[in-house]
Amino acid sequence: MDIALLGLPLSGKTTLFRALGGPDAPSGARGQEHLAVVSTPDERLTHLAKMFHPKKTTHPEVRLHDLPGGQSSQGELPATAGQTLAQPDLLIGTVRAFTRADVPHPQGAIDPLRDIEALSLELAYYDLALIERRLERLDTSIRSAKAGEREPDRREQTLLLDARACLEEGLPLRARFPTPENAKDLAGFGFLTLKPLLLALNIDEAALPGAAELEREYTARLTAPKTAAIAICAQLEAELAELTEEDAALLRGELGPEDPVSRRVLAVSARLLDLVTFFTVNEKECRAWQVRAGTTALEAAGKVHSDMERGFIRVEAIQWQSLLETGSLAEARKQGILRTEGKHYPVQDGEVLHILFRV
Repeated sequence: MDIALLGLPLSGKTTLFRALGGPDAPSGARGQEHLAVVSTPDERLTHLAKMFHPKKTTHPEVRLHDLPGGQSSQGELPATAGQTLAQPDLLIGTVRAFTRADVPHPQGAIDPLRDIEALSLELAYYDLALIERRLERLDTSIRSAKAGEREPDRREQTLLLDARACLEEGLPLRARFPTPENAKDLAGFGFLTLKPLLLALNIDEAALPGAAELEREYTARLTAPKTAAIAICAQLEAELAELTEEDAALLRGELGPEDPVSRRVLAVSARLLDLVTFFTVNEKECRAWQVRAGTTALEAAGKVHSDMERGFIRVEAIQWQSLLETGSLAEARKQGILRTEGKHYPVQDGEVLHILFRV
């Protein structure tokens, strides 16, 4: 999973990056993109590893991109930002909701709704500019092509005109094209409003007791698909990320946020992306794999190794809790709990897969 962070100046975007990336999150000169690779522990895999005692346990990883600074107070993206934002699977928009007298808001007053609108507009402007440039090229191509060769360009032109109309109505593209199947023809353009958007409301520590209510309030306002809101105190989370797990857990018990922000943000991100997790287990390695919901057993095999996809025979599947209860794959097979599935079987969240293949 690739995630990019963006936000208006002084919103706490880079502080959130440190909170998510932990003490090893890189920092450097202003204007540079920062990248952190974060392992996201899955407790289900931890339990499975205790059963198999593997030499290696591999949890899912997330690549975090901290967008270079440069956005104006109105949300205008720097010229190089579009390519950075086009790569990740999901965007996190950091929205300032905290007050600090020594850090005045560039707009003079704290107004999260105004800032959300500014971010949304800038993403829409970026997509509109992409569409206009492509439509200009298509127009030239259609006029110069022979009559029998114009149809592919005309289909693309129709699709982009529909996308432009959506943006001009004030809607993100994910509102008109809410699923990967709907958006398949647009996927290659790198449109930003097509991506799921998680709005991180950066609140004061004193506001943490009301964080859940704030999340419900803002989530109710977000009507577009693949959009969610989460309330966090980035400064507190960045400080907790510097501590040992034991010390951080003690402070969390006193301060309120029970789970680390990384766990909460990544759980919501996985939900927005419709990700499910399956596991492969043996004495060498226990590993978690994240794939889109609806991924077939054959595609999951290819995720593990191309040889498995090429020589796929069948897959044996079992929910992780059932495997723990039976004690081994052999016992689960003996009890008839280890199911045999074919290549078109849609992998379910929390399943352990034993892939049989021949190359």
